[in-house]
Amino acid sequence: MKKISRILSSIFLVMYISYLLNLVFFSTHYGRGYFHRSYNFIPFKTIVEYIFFSHNLNATFVNIAGNILAFVPMGFLTPIAFNRINKFKDIAILSLIATISIEIIQCIIGVGTCDIDDVILNWIGGIIGFHIYIVILKKIKNNPY
Repeated sequence: MKKISRILSSIFLVMYISYLLNLVFFSTHYGRGYFHRSYNFIPFKTIVEYIFFSHNLNATFVNIAGNILAFVPMGFLTPIAFNRINKFKDIAILSLIATISIEIIQCIIGVGTCDIDDVILNWIGGIIGFHIYIVILKKIKNNPY
C-alpha cells in the first residue's frame, strides 16, 4: 500500500507542479500574456491592501486564498512521495525555496508580480498542506482496519 501511495502521490506531485508552473508563468487568465515588471518588497502591504481597501471580493479571495491554496498540495504530497522529506522543517524550507524561486523568476522574465506577500502566503499554504498530511497520517495509524 505504501508503494502505491508513493507512486500515486509522485504522479499527482508532477501534475501539480506542471499546473502551478503553467499558472504562474503562462496563464493568460491571470495576466501572464504580456511583459511587465512589477514588484513589492514590503511585507504584508498587498495583503493589507486587499483585505482593507479592495472593493473587489473576488480579487481579494483569488489573491489571498489562491496564494495559500496554491501551495497546499506541495506540503501534502511531498512527504508522501519522498520518504526523506517528511518533517515540518523540510516542508517549510522546500516551500520557502520554491516560492522565492517562482517570485524571482517572475521578476526576471517580467510575468506576474514579484511580491513578498506571495512568498508569505505560499509558504503558509505549504505549512497547511503539511499539517493536513500529519492529521491524515495520524488517522491512518490509529485506524484499526
